[in-house]
Amino acid sequence: MLLRPVLDQFLILYVDLNLWVVSNKDYQSLFNYNERIKFIGVDLKKSVFKIYQQVKNDTKSINFDGIYDFHDVIRSKSLCFLLKNKTEKNRVFIKDRATKQKIINHKIDIKKLKHTSERYLDCLKQDFPKLDFKKIKKIFSQGKNKQNTIGLAPFSAHESKQWPLKNYRELITKYEKFHFILFAFGEEEIAASKDQFLNNKNIELISKNLSLNEQMEIINKCKVFISLDSANMHLASLTSTPVVSIWGPTHPFLGFSPLFNNEFIVQLNKNELPCRPCSVYGKIRKKDMDCAQKSMINITSEMVFEKVNLALKN
Repeated sequence: MLLRPVLDQFLILYVDLNLWVVSNKDYQSLFNYNERIKFIGVDLKKSVFKIYQQVKNDTKSINFDGIYDFHDVIRSKSLCFLLKNKTEKNRVFIKDRATKQKIINHKIDIKKLKHTSERYLDCLKQDFPKLDFKKIKKIFSQGKNKQNTIGLAPFSAHESKQWPLKNYRELITKYEKFHFILFAFGEEEIAASKDQFLNNKNIELISKNLSLNEQMEIINKCKVFISLDSANMHLASLTSTPVVSIWGPTHPFLGFSPLFNNEFIVQLNKNELPCRPCSVYGKIRKKDMDCAQKSMINITSEMVFEKVNLALKN
């Protein structure tokens, strides 16, 4: 998701080049929009060697000008190594794990690090200097058919990043003139949503198997989208809809802030909870559990109302 706006700019500036993207097969709709992008969807549950065989078969007669690793994990490193005969140039983006860990372990003060999308772009800029992070754009332009709707994504892959579900009921009551669309996927999320929210007449549950592009089309018609630090937040940030994001144990300064939506971030400040952040992605160590819980519980509904009101004015 964070790569998509970078590729959009690349396609505009380098019209004679094609891109091959190897990624999770579930992301196909996100990249299947331009004939110059050749998408290879892989099953991440398969071994690296089986993924390599698939990529090799799909690109039999192709040699690449360069291969760019935008994950820098064992799987992607292994795949790049196995494909080394297809290119003379292999680049890896810089995650800067060391600095992030120093911040999490409070060995250095927190500071704003480069956004992950900018790191992707920096990796490409070594060979494509026209690219400019300041000029990346949203996928969806301003929608003409904005509905009187607020989108809600109250779940995250890591439970530590979830704002208490009861707080959303206050939001639904506060904005009773709006229709709410609730994004919930998987049995546990759907069950929790039905238990907490579906007694309200102004809320609709979106739980069917939608492509990422279909989800963005729904979000683009909302007036505001409220999310946690999650994949839903990044997806929504590519639309024209303002995104109010709620942050707890993680921190937007570590490279995963919502693109184009920094003014709508909700979080406790350093004076209120100096132990933040206590995680990069949301996985919490036992010694940080108390901090993680406080970082979400202490965010009040009023703090979220303030940002929602600001977003509705835009």
